[in-house]
Amino acid sequence: MEKHNLLDLANGITESWKSFNISQVNGNNVRLRIMEDVTARWHSHDASDELFYVISGTVHIDTEDETHTLNANELFVVRAKTKHRARVEGRATILVIDNIS
Repeated sequence: MEKHNLLDLANGITESWKSFNISQVNGNNVRLRIMEDVTARWHSHDASDELFYVISGTVHIDTEDETHTLNANELFVVRAKTKHRARVEGRATILVIDNIS
């Protein structure tokens, strides 16, 4: 068993996009993602939902139908097969849980 301080891990990141696994739960990846002034490409995941929990900052999750704005302490799930992308103006720290290789 491991204990992680997510803010300490995030503070050491200087790249505009960094995502890395910190654990696994029931076969799902638990990732810490730091984004700064960046927009992800449009994509979808055929076989996995993707959970976003915003630790700090603001993240915009665009789908083909609408934009969901998430602030710190907010959670959103993108269902499998949904075309989406994340956008960040400024810096955001996000916990992402998925079953994507």
